[in-house]
Amino acid sequence: MLNPQAALRKDLTSGKHVTFEHRHFAAIAAILREMGADAATINAWAYHLALTNPRFDRARFLKACGVES
Repeated sequence: MLNPQAALRKDLTSGKHVTFEHRHFAAIAAILREMGADAATINAWAYHLALTNPRFDRARFLKACGVES
């Protein structure tokens, strides 16, 4: 198992882009909801997460964060 720094170096040097999945989106949404993140912060996260996976569902993510689209 790679340590976090080695994994990051490997991703950066391999030219591969990280693809986030539903489980990642769900975990991030739960964290943002629990910390009471404001709509601007949640929308910024949604924008950047959408770049990681073409199947990202923005409305579903906002709802999971407690923000209605």
